[in-house]
Amino acid sequence: PYSNIRLFIAFSGRPVPTAVWSKADANLSLRADIQTTDSFSTLTVEECNRNDAGKYVFTVENNSGSKSITFTVKVLDTPGPPGPITFKDVTRTSITLMWDAPVLDGGSRIHHYVVEKREASRRSWQVVSSKCTRQIFKVTDLAEGMPYYYRVSAENEYGVGEPCELTEPVVATEEPAPPKRLDIVDTTKSSVVLAWLKPDHDGGSRITGYLLEMKQKGSDTWTGAGQTKQLTFTVEGLVENTEYEFRVKARNDAGYSEPREAFSSVIVKEPQIEPTADLSDISRQLITCKAGSTFTIDIPISGRPAPKVTWKLEEMRLKETERVTIKTTKDRTTLTVKDSMRGDSGKYYLTLENTAGVKTFTVTVVVIGRPGPVTGPIEISSVSAESCVLTWKEPEDDGGSDITNYIVEKRESGTTAWQLVNSSVKRTQIKVNFTIYDTRLKVTGLMEGCQYQFRVTAVNAAGNSEPIVDTTMHSISLAWSKPTYDGGADLLGYVLEMKEEGSEQWYRAHTTATLRNAEFTVTGLKTNQKYQFRVAATNVNGMSEFSESSAEIEPVERIGNSIFL
Repeated sequence: PYSNIRLFIAFSGRPVPTAVWSKADANLSLRADIQTTDSFSTLTVEECNRNDAGKYVFTVENNSGSKSITFTVKVLDTPGPPGPITFKDVTRTSITLMWDAPVLDGGSRIHHYVVEKREASRRSWQVVSSKCTRQIFKVTDLAEGMPYYYRVSAENEYGVGEPCELTEPVVATEEPAPPKRLDIVDTTKSSVVLAWLKPDHDGGSRITGYLLEMKQKGSDTWTGAGQTKQLTFTVEGLVENTEYEFRVKARNDAGYSEPREAFSSVIVKEPQIEPTADLSDISRQLITCKAGSTFTIDIPISGRPAPKVTWKLEEMRLKETERVTIKTTKDRTTLTVKDSMRGDSGKYYLTLENTAGVKTFTVTVVVIGRPGPVTGPIEISSVSAESCVLTWKEPEDDGGSDITNYIVEKRESGTTAWQLVNSSVKRTQIKVNFTIYDTRLKVTGLMEGCQYQFRVTAVNAAGNSEPIVDTTMHSISLAWSKPTYDGGADLLGYVLEMKEEGSEQWYRAHTTATLRNAEFTVTGLKTNQKYQFRVAATNVNGMSEFSESSAEIEPVERIGNSIFL
């Protein structure tokens, strides 16, 4: 049967004091019923339990002072729960539990403790000791690797009290085996990279991490170097040219394994590794692109220390400009050239240098442009009443790509229209019949008394050369093709510019604002002087970009590229 607590006390004072009940080291139970008048106070707790035991304090106070009185209440009951459970010496089949005595003994001496275990996968508890007189107990015969819950209850003359239970299960285990093999993977002038393999066994519970330790060579004292859950670790902040030893321990719920030492000590310094580059992604170490486009040479590199990188085009060292970008890290170097020109062709030399050595690698770049004009003059021979033979030489500049064919055209003197003779000539010579050469080479109108001109255009993968119509000692006759796109408005004409060999200054080759036709003869030129030309088209919206500049052309008296019949 439950009992009640009833505490009564009378008091007096002027003015009438205030009266307060409290409980030492605990909150007053909500079940405590307090009745107070001007001369007495009563505290009642019905159906008390062990938690109602303790020291009850009654305090009266007015402006003249205060007084307190303490009642010690014992409630005879079973004990409260023991203190928190800890454990140690965990092996594969045993565990040692420890705990504190209950805060509330139930008003009677603790006789002994009851220790129980429960497999995590089951609901029923199993008593492993019902008469444990100490606050420590070794539980044996555990299933290896099996997680168990544990609880402990105290018992006095009134019975077994509430249990204290572990909130998480514990796996019967022991310390793991040491890690297998500790290797020194890399060094710098202030760090060492270590790597190791997992232990042969984990001792019965999961490996939760690894402890790295180090000491200077010759020292007896190991110090912590770091902890990790990975199988590799970088020890930083080491002293250059100092020799160190390293070891590693595995950790599980039971503690740390025996250490595994590295096979040998190591001197902390930057390794000397000769630089190298990987050109395997660049087929035949050759890069080909069309003029005006962007090309990139991207090369993985390595070496210790990180190599110094130098780029050269032939003998000229390359630096960054508006067109040239060089980006280098310790792992790769990238050279990018935009708006490429024929002059960007050549051998690009990548030189890598560090304290371990110097290596140079070569990548050939071919920038394909339109070919230069054929090398004239166009010789006209074997002239008869039926035919003639045209002969010319290949362009001095093939544009970086083989000449695929030539286009031969003719026109009657005094007219502006060029007529196609043959657009697929493979050789540098062609026979022109005055009537019909074949089904493809139909040359009509070669009538007696007429003078005819011929012109030849070279073709490669990038396009057509600008045809040269004629040259003399002081003039060069030029022709060009219309733009492929007129910008949505009729062409108004062309602007032709020229510059002398050795000069960078372009100037207009004509006195009019524009040229109506796609040809022009530049006069007043110097002998023994070469010239380059470029042309732009205009419409009502403005002027196009200039064409690629022609090859250098010298005014010379040609044998002739016209025939008078």
